[in-house]
Amino acid sequence: MLGDMGPSRDQMRAADADRERYAERVRQALEEGRLTLDEVDLRLLDVYAAMTFGDLDRLVADLPGS
Repeated sequence: MLGDMGPSRDQMRAADADRERYAERVRQALEEGRLTLDEVDLRLLDVYAAMTFGDLDRLVADLPGS
């Protein structure tokens, strides 16, 4: 319905460009020494599989500045 507020940001679909921004934040965390290479590999797999902003936000929630 047009009067509805629509989905929350967490439920909104992420675009390829959004996933790339989050992937860059994960790579930056590796450079900062916050994540190990294994952690980065796992998170990047999840970043590129993410469907919504909520999925993406959970992957960087423990990183400062996210």
